[in-house]
Amino acid sequence: MGTNSYAMASMASMASMASMASMASMASSGGSQKSLTTEAVPAAASGSLIGARDGIVGHYEPPAVVPDHLPFNSMDHMAFMETGVRISAIQSELFSEIKFDIGEEEFSVSDRATNGVIASIKRPDIGEFQKQLDYIAAYADLRLDRAPEIYAQVGEIMSVIGQTISLHPQRHKWTIEYLFVAVGAVIEIEKRFKAVMNVRRPFELSSQMQPMITTPAHSAFPSGHATEAFAMSEVLAAIVDHMDGAQQLTGRVSRRGQMQMQAARVGVNRTVAGVHYPIDTFAGASLGTALGQYMVRRSRPAGAEADMRGLRFESPWDPAVGGDTPDFGLADFNTQAEGPDGGQAGAYVRPQTAFAVPNSPSMAWLWNKVAEEWAIPAAPEAPAGAGV
Repeated sequence: MGTNSYAMASMASMASMASMASMASMASSGGSQKSLTTEAVPAAASGSLIGARDGIVGHYEPPAVVPDHLPFNSMDHMAFMETGVRISAIQSELFSEIKFDIGEEEFSVSDRATNGVIASIKRPDIGEFQKQLDYIAAYADLRLDRAPEIYAQVGEIMSVIGQTISLHPQRHKWTIEYLFVAVGAVIEIEKRFKAVMNVRRPFELSSQMQPMITTPAHSAFPSGHATEAFAMSEVLAAIVDHMDGAQQLTGRVSRRGQMQMQAARVGVNRTVAGVHYPIDTFAGASLGTALGQYMVRRSRPAGAEADMRGLRFESPWDPAVGGDTPDFGLADFNTQAEGPDGGQAGAYVRPQTAFAVPNSPSMAWLWNKVAEEWAIPAAPEAPAGAGV
């Protein structure tokens, strides 16, 4: 993934994440490493190094003892790898373990080892997108109020989701790298879904939509912003769930709840901007949540594999009958996504049959690094005799 231009273009949309990862890399190396790709030795110093070597090395003498190979396929060397190389290596392992299947107006991504469906989306009828134009026209009234958010979220959204837990490039460098791995992979999968779904943008259906920002030159459905935001919130929530538990925080006041509400707001902002239908956010939330859960479960240690239920998006709206088509609502999405296997009648999002997600050794290694950054320090013991 790290060597082709398509992947690089996808990762460019996460410019802020790249900046934070670079800062984290710099912090871990004492400030000498300026970015993920900068060489430690500037080219301008090469000539002086040639001269210095000639002056000190002398005649070559073979070493008396040569170290043996490092252990084959061992995680022990992961911490010594260059950050960008490590990210690419872990992502390549991820991609080797998933597969895509295309059906009639439907596309899915599955775990290759178990055939468990992670996420599946069926493209709605064009008539439903036409009806959703009413929502976009109504949401346009919020453009002046939401403009600062919308403009800021065009290029990156990690800072928006991460602000809930005060994500910091020096304190949480491994967490940011994990996001680079997991959400970077989500972006690649999301683009594949967009290429297959190939849904016209709102301005193509009505000249009165007049979006307030440049419309991206790819499919509206599913929403990429919603996919990425919900994937990030799912991953980060899994990282800090133990903190919510320690403080007995649940629902909207928990860290998980706050990040999920922020993810929903990111998705809705794209409808306010005029570049997405509400149903795009519904599908993106489904895809992002499922992929986020999959990444977290791949990160469990060997022998601790966890089950998950994939999510399937399929609209029950019938063009022959017509009727209402939904605006996106977080409560409705959660009710449907957390329902029983098979979902509920009339639902857009339906949980699928559970399957065991295999462990990824490299992701498990990285997850352990992340967990160390979010460990809750033990309270200091009171001095002997205190309070007596």
